Amino acid sequence: MPISPSSRPEPEPPSSAPSWTEQLANEMRHPSRATRIRMAVAVALIVIAFFSNRQFLGWGLVATLAVLVIPLGRARSAVAALVPYAGIWFIFTFLRSLADETALAQRVNTVAAEIERWIFNGELPTIRLQARFYDPNDLAIWDFYLTFIHWSYFLIPHAVATWLWWKHPGRFQHYLRAMAMLLTLGLILYFVLPSNPPWMAPESVNTPGAPTVLRIMEPIALQLGGGLYEAGYQIVGESNPIAAMPSIHMAITFLLVFVARDCGRWWRIAAWVYSLSMGLALVYLGEHYVIDIIAGCLVTAYGWHAAGTWMLRVFPMFRRVIPQRGTGQQPN
Repeated sequence: MPISPSSRPEPEPPSSAPSWTEQLANEMRHPSRATRIRMAVAVALIVIAFFSNRQFLGWGLVATLAVLVIPLGRARSAVAALVPYAGIWFIFTFLRSLADETALAQRVNTVAAEIERWIFNGELPTIRLQARFYDPNDLAIWDFYLTFIHWSYFLIPHAVATWLWWKHPGRFQHYLRAMAMLLTLGLILYFVLPSNPPWMAPESVNTPGAPTVLRIMEPIALQLGGGLYEAGYQIVGESNPIAAMPSIHMAITFLLVFVARDCGRWWRIAAWVYSLSMGLALVYLGEHYVIDIIAGCLVTAYGWHAAGTWMLRVFPMFRRVIPQRGTGQQPN
């Protein structure tokens, strides 16, 4: 006997799933065995990084965050992405620290400054910018803005890499290959042309009245809190102070311009504004020469091109190791 529409039972309303904040709060109140294991591993990573080498503490914090927040279902993909990503940076940092110990380090370390002066009619652009816009007794808003842009290099590119891995694994692979290539080219130039940054450059003439380049971010850091700056500097370190050519700060930042080409218009604009701001900051703050900036952009452009052509054939392992997912909708 057919059931009339009026006599059919009403469907039960679907139960609303708890939000991620509610799930997190519940997990913190009653941690599962998996969460306790994660927390123990996270604490171990911090302790090991702190007592082995404090310059590794930054990577220890990144690994700790990954251990705490990455879902277990994506753990394999996370390991496959994090290991080569961190490994590339570790090898780069280690080899970079050796570039100032060669015979060339004491012979050609001022060549970049001489080329810069030759291009710009005998005076470093950094000196002109600082003479026009910098007053050590009256720090301006642009001093703080450009300093924060410089410091953001230690966070934003890694955040973008994480976002790419999470949302677009295929594009993360391209990013990883391009990063590996530009860092390799940067290392080659560090050994071939080790260069003092502008704040370490010798004066154009040997006289007490000659203008010198100031390292602006140091007084900025002292005003904001010298202890925090010193602690942060101990973490990120400075493995080689005469590795100015090319600017890896600029190279990695410019890489985001290529990443943003497949995104919405405002993302592309933001990437260009950030990249141009980084270039200006590096010159104005006395960290790099203009030719360092240009060289950084060139190695990035070639790295991105190589990552989509011959490197794709030579290094296909990333495609196999990092699982592919749907690309989803591009951000606008």
